[in-house]
Amino acid sequence: MFAITHILYSSAFGMKPLDLRTGAVMAFISSILYSLLYSYLSGPFTYLVAVYTALIAFMGWRAVAGVQLCNDLWTWTKLSACIGAVLFIVSDLTIAVNKFCFPVPCSRTIIMATYYAAQMLISLSAVECRDEDDYRKKK
Repeated sequence: MFAITHILYSSAFGMKPLDLRTGAVMAFISSILYSLLYSYLSGPFTYLVAVYTALIAFMGWRAVAGVQLCNDLWTWTKLSACIGAVLFIVSDLTIAVNKFCFPVPCSRTIIMATYYAAQMLISLSAVECRDEDDYRKKK
């Protein structure tokens, strides 16, 4: 179900701007993280974790690519999506390290705090701020 969530979030974040450089950075980071996990994986987990890593990296790429801090085109909603996606990655990475590698101190707190913060921020990214002029135009 989390894999489906990442696919839906990726779709919601959209494919514009493409920002291939950010995609390459996310692919590089996720490759390093997977290679660190790889030696601890066996059986079907080897492939399942690889696919899941690719999905969450893609979701992170789409959220980070949308921010565009350098171009002054960023919005609070895009920044919220970006931070939420990164926190989601931290949450899932903590789960993977705790399950496959070694016990992470305070893992439950880290996992749940980053997960709930991620969900809140991603949810807030769907809300656009409107001022009174926007409401007057609709009347």
